[in-house]
Amino acid sequence: MGGLDAAGAPEGTGIAVGNTISGGSFGVSVQAGAIHGGVHVHHPTLTRVVPRQLPPVPAHFTNRAAEARLLDEVWAGRAEGAPPLVLLTGPGGAGKTALASFWGARTTDHFPDGQLYADFGGFRPERPVEPGQVLSGFLRALGVAPEQMPVEMAEQASLYRSLTAQSRLLVLLDNVTSAAQVAPLMPGSAGGMVLMTSRLRLAGVLARGGSLVEVAALSQEHAVELLVRAVGRTRGDAEGQQVGDLARLCGRLPIALSVVGARLALRPRWPVARLVRELADEQRRLAALSADEGLSVSSVFDVSYEGLSAGQARAYRLLALHPGPDFGPGLAAAVLELPVEETAEVLDSLVDASVLEDRGIDKYRFHDLVRLHAHGRAAAEGGDGEARAVLERIAEHCLSVAVAASRVVMPGEWHVGPAYGRDAEGEVVFATGLEALDSLEPELPNLMAVLRAASECGLDQLVWQLCEAMYSLFLYRKHYQDWIDAYGMGIEAADRCGDEAARSRMHHRRGVAFHNLAQSEEALREGGAALAAARAAGHELAESAALQLMGMASRALGRFGDAIEMLRQAVEVDHRAGQVRSEALAQRLLGSAHHAAGHTGPAVDVLERACELAARLSDPPVLAMSRVYLAEALTRAGRASEALELARAAWTVMEDSGSSQYRARIMMAWGQAAEGLGDLTTARDRLLRARDFFIEAGVPNLQPVREALGRVEARFDEG
Repeated sequence: MGGLDAAGAPEGTGIAVGNTISGGSFGVSVQAGAIHGGVHVHHPTLTRVVPRQLPPVPAHFTNRAAEARLLDEVWAGRAEGAPPLVLLTGPGGAGKTALASFWGARTTDHFPDGQLYADFGGFRPERPVEPGQVLSGFLRALGVAPEQMPVEMAEQASLYRSLTAQSRLLVLLDNVTSAAQVAPLMPGSAGGMVLMTSRLRLAGVLARGGSLVEVAALSQEHAVELLVRAVGRTRGDAEGQQVGDLARLCGRLPIALSVVGARLALRPRWPVARLVRELADEQRRLAALSADEGLSVSSVFDVSYEGLSAGQARAYRLLALHPGPDFGPGLAAAVLELPVEETAEVLDSLVDASVLEDRGIDKYRFHDLVRLHAHGRAAAEGGDGEARAVLERIAEHCLSVAVAASRVVMPGEWHVGPAYGRDAEGEVVFATGLEALDSLEPELPNLMAVLRAASECGLDQLVWQLCEAMYSLFLYRKHYQDWIDAYGMGIEAADRCGDEAARSRMHHRRGVAFHNLAQSEEALREGGAALAAARAAGHELAESAALQLMGMASRALGRFGDAIEMLRQAVEVDHRAGQVRSEALAQRLLGSAHHAAGHTGPAVDVLERACELAARLSDPPVLAMSRVYLAEALTRAGRASEALELARAAWTVMEDSGSSQYRARIMMAWGQAAEGLGDLTTARDRLLRARDFFIEAGVPNLQPVREALGRVEARFDEG
């Protein structure tokens, strides 16, 4: 099999990996070690997807008819060219996102191709989300497979414009802080529309032709209406004056009104006047966040906080210390040190109190203003020691989940981190590798935020271990910038720990990212650093992995002599250590390097040895694809009949693998062997099938198979 070659090549996953392959091979291919069970590969062909990502409209969303009419007018007055762009601006908590979600839900028929949503987090304590992260997320939401994802942001933006050129999409960009964030996310069709929310009046957006819609505090009438909807008409009529006073004390901001309305709704026997008195008194305490009338919005949250039970208040404080944008019950349970079932009840109670937002199935987050308030409470009541302890529990939880996913996706992989041994007897969280990756990928923003926070806090052991556990996610779902950034933090953490084996692992994993990006010099440098650290640690598996990475990078650079020597050393290390799997992969790489260098005889000898080792692994798919490598070399060696038998046998095993890459590779080897035997009809048929499989797999370079077909067609013409 081709693929990431042997440098950390996964086994047992049933998931395809891209690679560089020499000696007549091309395109996207797959390499794995021992694969247990079926092989299931998701093809990179674009699947038609209609995303519906807008946040739900709040239960007590009130009015905003005037602002909605302005949005209607922008849509009705759209012109040819770029899609209409609208900036919804106003103070935090005014309901900008709620308005955008309401309008989007009301106008779904305007946007049959879907609705995309991203929160840039521009007003949270952590650094904002980068446009590249949003762009890659949008492409995936539109059906772009990992294998098709461009690496460079400019190429991603170009693909995004191409995919949306004929689309009618609504794009909602939340909490934006600059016009530069928006530029690469503009759809390619004027049939769509882009809504942005920001607390800032962004002149750059208006300069691009954007329209401005101000979302201020509610009118007194509508603020009262929102409260009445929360507490009930009977209660609202009976205490109308007090409800009006409460609306004014909340600055008529929907977020504050929702918080106090929820508190009253949960206490039906309280008179509204009680909360009015409390809130009026609390005005003197905090004034960090002000509404139009200079009243403290923070005081609203103070009153709500003091109405929470001790357990709820503790959860409110501690959960706000999570550095990521959102969290689920599992992470919350780790933070609160409670069973998941009990944690779920606490989360629901915080949602009922309107201090926590329910973002969908098992996903929660704080509004920015509420989170700031909770941060302040945590700092005042717990201090730095509590914050560090919470972060450590969060990182431990993330590590546990990532280890569980890694173990299912790459069951035969070796590890340095002690977390793998510690969790070995734990409950299996994921049934399949695909399920594990699909569950872990949406958590990447949280994982990266936790890595950064843990690195800044000096939790170095957890940092490099979490990096190691995230490798399967990076390997299969790419996210190259996060991949490189994560292992940069991992290298620094391993350095501070003085752990040479971990340092080797971090350099190697980072080098694999560079190899996938065809940045071979960088990959070679990382491999060299990994090799030095592995030898300092006396870690033979790490030494072999580093040599294999250096061999791949050297081969990609056309330095075949260096590649062969490094891979020969890797084979020796594995053989001496009795590492059959690693030796099989190293032999395969060595044979491919000989093939690329034109050393047909040595290539055949080495690949035969690779097949012998693969047979000892008792894994039919690995053996089948190893034989395909050998078949390619045998055809070049003039032993086409043997190559044909190997290709046929491989097809018997892999026909139902679900992998277009595997089947294309086999058909190509079969067609070349048939061509070598003069069976031009079979050769043409197999090569045509190979071409179809490569197209199905989304391989951009079809030149090799076209050249092979051209040779066969020319011989037909001659005959």
